[in-house]
Amino acid sequence: MRMILRARKLTCVVAILLLASLPVQAGSEVGDAAPPVNAGGWINMDANTSWDSLAGKLILIEKWATW
Repeated sequence: MRMILRARKLTCVVAILLLASLPVQAGSEVGDAAPPVNAGGWINMDANTSWDSLAGKLILIEKWATW
């Protein structure tokens, strides 16, 4: 029984180390240009506001999900 627990712990440690060593694919790097925003709607702005027209302005983007 003790041997089985040690084997399980060792397996978990190896799995965690392998997962931690995988490269992260976030899709963007620091300094990359922001992708275009296809907003479903804007608050306090015209409906035809484009991402390019917001250049140089402070923008708050609130993201949320329900999963």
